[in-house]
Amino acid sequence: MMLLMRIWISLLLITGIAGLLPTTVFSQQETPYILNGSTIQESCNCYQLTYDQMWLAGSVWNKNLIDLSQSFNYVFSVYLGCKDLNGADGIAFVLQPIGTNLGVAGQGIGFQDVTPSVGIPIDTWQNFDFNDPPYDHIGIFKNGDLHVGTSNTLAYPVQILPDNPNIEDCKWHTFRIIWDAGTHTLSAEIDNIPRVQTQTDLINSVFGGNSQVYWGFTSATGGQSNVQKFCTALNADFSTPADQNFCAPADIHFIDHSTSFGTVINWWWDLGDGTKYTGQNPPPHNYTEPGYYTIKLNIEANNGCTSDTLKRIITIGSIPKADFTTSPPFICANYPVLFSDHSVVQYGTVNQWDWNFNNGTELITTADSSITKTFPEQTLKAELVVHTLEGCVSEPISKTINVTLKPATSISVQDACYGNPVPLSATNLTPGIQISQWYWLTGDGKKDSSSDINHYYPDGGKYTVGVFALNYAGCSSDTATAQLTIYRTIAKVGNDTVIAFGQPLQLHASGGDLYEWIPATYLNNSEIADPIAILNENFQYVLRAYTIFGCATYDTINIKAYKGPAMYIPNAFSPDNNGINDRFHPILVGMESIDYFEIFNRLGQKVYSGQGSNSGWDGTLNGKPQPIGTYVWQIKGRDYLGNIHTEKGTVVLLR
Repeated sequence: MMLLMRIWISLLLITGIAGLLPTTVFSQQETPYILNGSTIQESCNCYQLTYDQMWLAGSVWNKNLIDLSQSFNYVFSVYLGCKDLNGADGIAFVLQPIGTNLGVAGQGIGFQDVTPSVGIPIDTWQNFDFNDPPYDHIGIFKNGDLHVGTSNTLAYPVQILPDNPNIEDCKWHTFRIIWDAGTHTLSAEIDNIPRVQTQTDLINSVFGGNSQVYWGFTSATGGQSNVQKFCTALNADFSTPADQNFCAPADIHFIDHSTSFGTVINWWWDLGDGTKYTGQNPPPHNYTEPGYYTIKLNIEANNGCTSDTLKRIITIGSIPKADFTTSPPFICANYPVLFSDHSVVQYGTVNQWDWNFNNGTELITTADSSITKTFPEQTLKAELVVHTLEGCVSEPISKTINVTLKPATSISVQDACYGNPVPLSATNLTPGIQISQWYWLTGDGKKDSSSDINHYYPDGGKYTVGVFALNYAGCSSDTATAQLTIYRTIAKVGNDTVIAFGQPLQLHASGGDLYEWIPATYLNNSEIADPIAILNENFQYVLRAYTIFGCATYDTINIKAYKGPAMYIPNAFSPDNNGINDRFHPILVGMESIDYFEIFNRLGQKVYSGQGSNSGWDGTLNGKPQPIGTYVWQIKGRDYLGNIHTEKGTVVLLR
């Protein structure tokens, strides 16, 4: 008695709080349900047990006792809100014989400590002191004891759905409770998936021989909250026979599959073409024209509640028009060709393709819109008929296509020297097949379209050349390829130079594969790239650079030989930019290095400093032309024999 009084006082307090809330969104009708705590009736068959506020409790009880000696199968829709991580606590379906004013806030989901009772809670909060699993879960408990693992745990909690640990997902879910009185089996399904069950004699093991109990829903929030609702089932539904033909004109059968917690007493059909019908199953309805028709169904239960309007579009199909293409558009014998569907239908969906090749020689039915086939040389007749999902069948479309053999080709190329025309030649290896077009791929990004061409290549190197040909039907040969080499030389021997009598001069050639120095006089080897010359006179060499294929080019070097080693210094220069004697610099003969070459004006100021026989002095200081006059120079260097040379002198700057 003290427990019942505590629960009753809790409900009075919660009901008082709920009385301060805004007016219920739905004017409550006369129903067999008793509402407690924070519960409000949202529609004829839907109830909100808690809104999103902490420490609430709400319950709905059917005021009519049910007899557990009789089986039942109750279907509900439940909504657990949108808050996952911080949403709580859940709702429970409860059987109890005590009364219709029960419920308590907090982690007990509204039926904690209610004894005797059996509850199937959908629990959205992990209570560690209850040994709850970490995911949203469902179990079966008795006597308001939600501690997992005690003797009151009739079915251990499992994840709410096999593939989804969260039911606080802003969605409605089906919640089915099944009691089999013959086998004493109580079970629950979520979204038509069995989740938990217990085989327990509820009448004797729980309710002490009393078969009369109330059923209802309880819900609660505690330190966390969520919106939590349930609806008794009232769902309009229908189907059409699996073998129904929907091709216009069509007689369509509609079969009612509506469900209700109570008994459905009225059906209102709208068949989409202006036809109305009241009754469970309309007689077959004839649709004479193809199109999309919206079928509507409402139902009314014996509690006076009316369902939402079910709307479902059916397609009454039209006759499709078959068509297809081939890729490539021509067909080459013994090579795959793709037949692609291009059929059209105004109403419906093409879902079957019947291919007929050569008047039934080969018949293929497929659910794919394209097929790939290979044919020998022939005149091919291809036919297509298409079917739609709605049962409509097209007229056949036929096309006659010549299947031709593709040509075969060979290629002939020749190596060549750069700058010369390269003959490229192709041959038709299938004389019985006429070539309509040749295509050359010259290997340097160029293309040509004759059987024999002369091609100029932009540089030396190796090139892969290809050629293919088309027959009159457009069938292409394979590409015949060959590699050719364009040989290119660029003879280079360097700049003219000056040496001392008897000084070894290392020559250097580049730009070829092979070399010849002409004449061979004074050379240690005239057929290598880097021979050594020792001269006692001025001399000229001509370099011939060539390859094994020939392709020779030439370059010349002039060598002046002086008595030396020595440093020859001019005594005057005229920097007037006429290209003659514009710079003052030494002429070095047999010198290996220069330590310094310096020039001073008459005041002793250094106007130039350099090394070697570089460009020399241009007659300026810091970019300003220096005056006409005499200047002093000094130079120091080492010859190729290792001797040091130091000299001084004067030079006259003229303008």
